[in-house]
Order: sequence, then structure tokens, then C-alpha cells
Amino acid sequence: MRAHRQPAPSIRTVEVAPPSAGDEATWVALTAVFIVLCVIYIVGFERYGSGGSAQGNAQSAAILLPYQVFFSDLAGPEQRIFREMLEGAAEAVAMRASARAWPSVAALAAQGIPPFAADVLDKSRLTWTLLREDTAGGLIFEYVGRPSADEATAAFLLFIQEPDPQTGEKATASMVDEEHQLLPDGKLLHVTYWKHTVTGVTGDLIREPALGGWKQIRVKSPFEELEQRK
Repeated sequence: MRAHRQPAPSIRTVEVAPPSAGDEATWVALTAVFIVLCVIYIVGFERYGSGGSAQGNAQSAAILLPYQVFFSDLAGPEQRIFREMLEGAAEAVAMRASARAWPSVAALAAQGIPPFAADVLDKSRLTWTLLREDTAGGLIFEYVGRPSADEATAAFLLFIQEPDPQTGEKATASMVDEEHQLLPDGKLLHVTYWKHTVTGVTGDLIREPALGGWKQIRVKSPFEELEQRK
């Protein structure tokens, strides 16, 4: 009796995924997300965080108003004058607080306060004058420095506006910034710093510096200050 042979089983190819396939897919996705986040961080840092680089300065300049310029973009001698203006403004505000009147250029120079006092380092030999609004109760006071040297290229302006007694801003300590200083009596002064090419600077009171071709000097962008207050 002949034995029946069993037919050979058909061969099938089955792809068996390793147990870790799901985990590997997850890790691949997470790695891709991580790389994207790193790229975003690097681009953001180069655009907004590298203030010392040329690219960073170019991006920062884009958020300045048309009549403004960064202190860091000034020439060395102009940076020195600006720093002296900051010191002089602080002293003038202190004298205004105690005497209830803005000091004359002569009074500031007599105490050796820069930039009003003679300075051998000042190649432009700035001559400062104090201009006041000539109306009763005038609120605008400005110290204007005009160069007397032929090679000088810029004039400077320390512009001070006192608040209107009736409609002025209600001052708070949080409002003190690059453009505002607080007097002991609570008045909030508007104090700004400007430069202008020598050509076109007159001896008249400058009511709207930006409209007269003056460039406001700032250390930070005004938009940076708004973000910091949030």
C-alpha cells in the first residue's frame, strides 16, 4: 500500500516589523521638530539678539522712527558729546528742582558741568546757548550747542518740555525712561537729545526738532521700551 505524500506547504513572505518600529517613528518625528525649533531659535537670535553685529544693528535700525538714530551708530566724538549731554541734563534737572528755574549755560559752565564747560577734547568747540519759549508760562527750554570749528559737522540740542499744568501727563515712577525724567515735585519732564548737520541750524527756538531736520539720539528703540513695560 503506497503512502500518500502530503503536498508541500506554499511559501509566503511576511514582513515582520520589529517591536521598536513605532518608537523609531516617534523619535524621528521628535528629532525633526527639535531641528526645526533649533533653526527658528538661531534665526531669531541672529535677527534680534546680536545687537553688536552689523546684521543686528541693521535689523534694529528697522524699528527706529525715521527721525531717530542709535547712539551706537554715532561717530566716536559724537558719542562722547552725547554722554556729556546726559550728564549735563541730569545736573540741569537737579538745579531746576532746587531753584525752580533752569540754570543758565554760564552757571553750568562755572561748575565745570559738561558739555557746557570748556573741554580740550571737543574738536568742534561747541558754543552752548539756552533758549526759552517767550510766551507767558512757556514750557519749552532747550540747550543748543553750535560748533565754531570749521571742520565740525554737527550741532546738538538738549530739548526739554515741561508738562502743561492743566493738561500734563499724570506722572508715575514707571513712566521714567529715555525721554522722561521725574522731578521731586512730581512733574514729568520730556527730555530728548538731538543732532543736526551744521547747515540749516538757526538761532530760533526749535519747537518741533523732527520737523526741522534734527535726528533724535536714542540708546534703545522706543519699541524695546514698550515691550519691557508689558
